[in-house]
Amino acid sequence: MNAAIGESTHLRHGTVGPPPLFPQPPTHQGLLDPKNIPQLLPDAWAWPLDELKGPARQLRRDAAIRLVQMTRGGSRVAAARYLGITPGALQSATVTIRGWQKVPGNADAYQDATRRRDRLRVGSALFDEVHRS
Repeated sequence: MNAAIGESTHLRHGTVGPPPLFPQPPTHQGLLDPKNIPQLLPDAWAWPLDELKGPARQLRRDAAIRLVQMTRGGSRVAAARYLGITPGALQSATVTIRGWQKVPGNADAYQDATRRRDRLRVGSALFDEVHRS
């Protein structure tokens, strides 16, 4: 019985979709201070995401997490923790976005919107840690 229990603890849990590409290296280090990234992206930063007509709050939260990853590197969990996002809110956003991305065209549209957002000059809309919601 102990052998069966020991074997079961080493089983991999299945996930949906491709394997994650994280922890991500800091590709935008020095271009934006991560202290200026709020938990939910403001209108000035999120307009490409708003055009998607998807789950707006979760998309804005996910985009903030990705920006922190790009400026600091690391995993989604580490970026969410840095922003003060609870594990439950991170899990909820991840599940909601993954489900939304399964609809044909949504994953590509989200990737395109993320690329457009990354090209924005974010210096025009800085937020400090007090503005995190």
